[in-house]
Amino acid sequence: MPIKRNRLGMTLMEMIIVVVLIGILATVGAVGYRKTVEQARQKEARSMLRLIQHAEEVRRLEMNTYVACADTAACNTALHLDLPAGDWAYSVTASGNASFCAQALSANFGNFSINNGTADPTANGCS
Repeated sequence: MPIKRNRLGMTLMEMIIVVVLIGILATVGAVGYRKTVEQARQKEARSMLRLIQHAEEVRRLEMNTYVACADTAACNTALHLDLPAGDWAYSVTASGNASFCAQALSANFGNFSINNGTADPTANGCS
């Protein structure tokens, strides 16, 4: 006569398989999340550079000159902006009313720049 077993719970092998699967899913999710965060931060920098470009053009129309600023706080003051102080450091180099180049620098997410002659920020510094 066969012995009936009440099977309550999981075996050790089933537990190991579940833990390994959870680990794989967590790793895939973390990599995807990190990439999405990086892309969002890069889009933030590009958006802020377009804002600086617009503010520089307005300033040139009003005062007939571009303004230079060494850091984010100086850019906020000179251009009447509210750039976030965080992952990016913003600065502008200017040459009177002839040209300017704004850049966003980050140790973690790269460097982007825009000037008065470009429509979109590029992934390099000012030359």
